[in-house]
Amino acid sequence: MEAAFHAGATVDGSVRHAFAPQGREQEMPPAELQRRIESLKSGTYIDDIVVAQDSALYRWREPSAEGVRVWIEPTSMAHGWEPAYPDIARSALGEWSDAGFPSPFTFVSDSTRADLTIRWRERFPDEDGQRIGVTERIQTSQFWIRAARIQIANHDSAGHLLPLRTVAGILRHEIGHALGLNHAADATSVMYREAATSTISPSDRATLRLIYLVPPGSLR
Repeated sequence: MEAAFHAGATVDGSVRHAFAPQGREQEMPPAELQRRIESLKSGTYIDDIVVAQDSALYRWREPSAEGVRVWIEPTSMAHGWEPAYPDIARSALGEWSDAGFPSPFTFVSDSTRADLTIRWRERFPDEDGQRIGVTERIQTSQFWIRAARIQIANHDSAGHLLPLRTVAGILRHEIGHALGLNHAADATSVMYREAATSTISPSDRATLRLIYLVPPGSLR
């Protein structure tokens, strides 16, 4: 197992909700959604996600012709920024596609046309503690993910430049958040809060696939 993060480093996904005025709506009644998930959850950490998200599941809509449009910041003034970062981001997205994300990723050159953006920064402020990555997910009242914005730091909280393998691990984790996953209690998962692996695990794959086998919504 390759160590992807410095000890104690935190990769955290913050979620912002965008709800329509009429309130929440969903395609499947909560009891039926809960029954479907219960029958499919073996090998997943879906229970961890349900607890973290107040009994709700969020995901992207069914694949369209363009899929999820992605813009990756092509360059940055962040000290120590590496030209390899955009290719590492594309590779991480490809790994999540291989893991079962059903919609294709389409790369665009205009950030205003993107559904998912990835930007680079030197580090997070001291008040953010050990954070080295963050994802903002914007969601509708029907529990669909409408957009996601990822920020990746290339220095830890002490100002140390992170190696490329660490940046790749952060990207895998934050992209997982962008696709609908949340933190797992399983330390072998790339979605573990203080991750020690850069590998998308069988439980990551199983959980992602489950989320996209059922409609989004609340379980209560």
